[in-house]
Amino acid sequence: MDSELIYGLVRVAVILAIMAPAVYFITRWYGRQQGHGRSIRVQDVVHLGVNRALYVVEWENRRYLIGVSPQAINIIDTVSSDSPIGEEIE
Repeated sequence: MDSELIYGLVRVAVILAIMAPAVYFITRWYGRQQGHGRSIRVQDVVHLGVNRALYVVEWENRRYLIGVSPQAINIIDTVSSDSPIGEEIE
């Protein structure tokens, strides 16, 4: 009876020893696959209080200043990403 219990515990330990690294490497690989091709990048964040912030977001060679609050998300300003900071596009 004791040998069956030990055999079962050894089997569980071997399966865990094989599965744990496999799960680790598969999740890392999947995370890298999901990260490629993202065209939206958050350049900067300024927190203005509870649940309020300003974000500078870059998307398709343009920068957007976005105000975020619990009630709304507003685009405040837009510039080309190759323009110097502060220069507006007409």
